[in-house]
Amino acid sequence: MNYRDIFTLDGKTALITGGSGGLGSEIAEAFVQCGANVVVCGRNAKTSGDIHGIPCDITDEGSVSAMLDGINDRFGRLDILVNCAGKNILKPAEDYDTESFVDVMSLNVTAIHTVTRLVGKRFMIPQMSGKILNLSSVKSIIGTTRDYIAYCASKGALNMYTKQLACEWGKYNICVNAIAPTFVRTAINSFQLDDKEFYDSLVSRIPLGRIGQKSDIASAAVFLCGGGADFITGQVLCVDGGLTARQ
Repeated sequence: MNYRDIFTLDGKTALITGGSGGLGSEIAEAFVQCGANVVVCGRNAKTSGDIHGIPCDITDEGSVSAMLDGINDRFGRLDILVNCAGKNILKPAEDYDTESFVDVMSLNVTAIHTVTRLVGKRFMIPQMSGKILNLSSVKSIIGTTRDYIAYCASKGALNMYTKQLACEWGKYNICVNAIAPTFVRTAINSFQLDDKEFYDSLVSRIPLGRIGQKSDIASAAVFLCGGGADFITGQVLCVDGGLTARQ
């Protein structure tokens, strides 16, 4: 066994939804450095360096199919799917209107299924191989005081989606896992982390004494999408500095 060869993505083709911003862009860069051909998709995705961007609305099945046509034309296969696209609308539960709730669930759950189903049928099932990684959250496991009712519900659903899909697609040699990070600074949440009271309260509950870094998440993604994780499926890995281990 050559362990150096296991921990590489050489020759693999990866699609990262939501890969043009936030955590997705860091995962994309890590995959490129590890030898993968990387495609990112989003409403405004653009090609940058070695990362190929394809504009796509993942809530629209036709748009997703057209994107996969482009991937097939260019690379002829798809080995890795990382579902990073997601959103939250901050409202207390008593004011969370149905339209907003459906909006969050539609992107965080339904659209992920649309992409995953089409990728599976088009590429991974015929290939009898593949790695699927979903970006969950520690808020899929533990609650918070306000504003996250739809987000928590969607990420909890994503965890169970991950486990069920792993059971159904194991026969095709497809591994399905999820990463559940704690707070990592991105453009979306920086306003919360800039609040000193919020930040200090958050860090005080994390045994390692800091919030996550983008590299923490990207490193875990590289592992779960590589050969070293060929016997790992149906798992939700908390990349949280020990937050969920603490009462």
